[in-house]
Amino acid sequence: MNKILRLIAAVFCFLLLSAQAEEPKEYTFAINSAVTPLLHAAFVNQTIKTVERAVAPAKLKVTYVELPELEKLIEDHQADFFISTAATIRRYQDLGARDVLTASSPFSKNPNRSEGSLFIVKANRSDINSIADLKDKRAAAGRPTAFGMYLAGMGEIAADGYDPKTFFRSTQFYGLNRDQIIKDVLDGKVDVGILRACYLEDAVNRKVVTTDQLKFINLKNDPDHICLHSTRLYPNWSFGSNPSVPPAVLSAVAAGLIAQKPVGIGLYWSVASDYTAVDNLLKSLRLGSYQRFSKEWFWQRIVEYRFWILSALAAFALLLIHSFIVSRTVNIRTRELKESLKRENRSFNEAQEAHRRLMKMQRAAVVGQISSLIAHELNQPLAGIKLYARTLQRAKDSGTLTEDKLSTALAEIRTDADLAAAIVERVRSYAKGTRSERVSSEVSELVNKAVREFKRQSGERVEVWVLQEQPVYIIVNPLEFELVIINLLRNAAQALQELGVLNPKVALTIKREDNKALIAIEDNGYIEKEKIEKLSEPTNSTKADGLGLGLQIVRSIIENHGGKIFFSRAASGGLRVEIRLPAEETTEQ
Repeated sequence: MNKILRLIAAVFCFLLLSAQAEEPKEYTFAINSAVTPLLHAAFVNQTIKTVERAVAPAKLKVTYVELPELEKLIEDHQADFFISTAATIRRYQDLGARDVLTASSPFSKNPNRSEGSLFIVKANRSDINSIADLKDKRAAAGRPTAFGMYLAGMGEIAADGYDPKTFFRSTQFYGLNRDQIIKDVLDGKVDVGILRACYLEDAVNRKVVTTDQLKFINLKNDPDHICLHSTRLYPNWSFGSNPSVPPAVLSAVAAGLIAQKPVGIGLYWSVASDYTAVDNLLKSLRLGSYQRFSKEWFWQRIVEYRFWILSALAAFALLLIHSFIVSRTVNIRTRELKESLKRENRSFNEAQEAHRRLMKMQRAAVVGQISSLIAHELNQPLAGIKLYARTLQRAKDSGTLTEDKLSTALAEIRTDADLAAAIVERVRSYAKGTRSERVSSEVSELVNKAVREFKRQSGERVEVWVLQEQPVYIIVNPLEFELVIINLLRNAAQALQELGVLNPKVALTIKREDNKALIAIEDNGYIEKEKIEKLSEPTNSTKADGLGLGLQIVRSIIENHGGKIFFSRAASGGLRVEIRLPAEETTEQ
């Protein structure tokens, strides 16, 4: 009787296990989201269909995940199949992950030698020609765990005897935004970029960059690989599995993938026979199992210093309690500040818009009355030309015209004509909003030249002093700067004449304050505070018949040179005009 019962129980268990074995299972297929454009989308889609057919009637759940999430799925055995770099799979081989097949392409004849990194720098960086020159430079890469976009490059650095952890001064990671790496190299935000082999060729095809814009460091010559690369070559992206997949199912999947026809750009699955280079790379960078070994050392240190660690944790707990109490009060204030900030932002945006409209109206007014400015600036040189022409005519009529007189008069006429032409050209440039050529100039030389021109035009009616503590250099357009000084001197002289000052004087002071060149112009007249405030308005003037255009041009020239102009009342009661411009780094030429 007992034998019969045991036989019935055995049959029941067999039937139950058979029913469970026949019940379809769901497999998870995790794919690194960075797989395209590195692997052609058609190739990935065909791979998914092949795996679906091989695991049928079981279902296949396909998920695209970022590299950190994929690593977590592999480590926790939550992904049955996965596509990632060979290095990612080899990092978890001590946890059961297996590299089954490797992607092959027309770019490389050997599946063991398909993946690598390329070091790029800007073409004009003559100071960077080797890996040694990259020491202490700023780098840009994909992710700290990205193989072609970082790890392969760091392996090459380690192979040259450097410590990868301290080799670069800084490293900026951009994830899947690979084009940003190239852009930052070209913009000078970083010194070197680390790209996956063959990605440069893809970027060139998409017209993101041209090869003559870049220089390539430590290029390797490998006849089996057609893409530029700076490192040793490793197996390409791989298809891997976890121990959760039954051998029969894995065999069916592998057979189906190997039989899959090349698709996309000629991609197909094959078997890589040598992962030694990947394993050596992981060892040199202390990743994968080598990294987990360091964790054991870490835990040993915790046990050794447990008293101090517990004390620190206790202090941290007290800090958290304090922070929790404080945060309740802070949260209320934070909400109020957020509301206040929103109101301020709205007010700021409204003010910005109003400012833009005002600037547009001001410029339209200045350009609309540009003829008045031309007449204002050209009056003196044209008057000089007229005067010398009349003098020549009188000398000719009286018979006193000599060769020397003729040469002198013609030279003066030519000087005035050149000045008039230059003024017209500068005014046209201002009206068009173009930026004129600028050179390094010593301030006192320009000021003295402007003073001489002012005296030549106006005579000696105003005494002008130029005071300077030390040479100061600035980057300016010389003629525009001289026009600024001449305009301000002319305004001061006219104001002093209208006030009836008996001994009109104007003092120009030049000095350097920090990184600014300061030019101050003071007269010994008198000006009311209300008039000083009006001088800051675009089209206001202290002269009854003035439009304020001269000061507007002065202000525009100064601001276009990165400077500012200020109006105030001098200690003597007259007007003080202060110009501040960026000074050159050194004042010694």
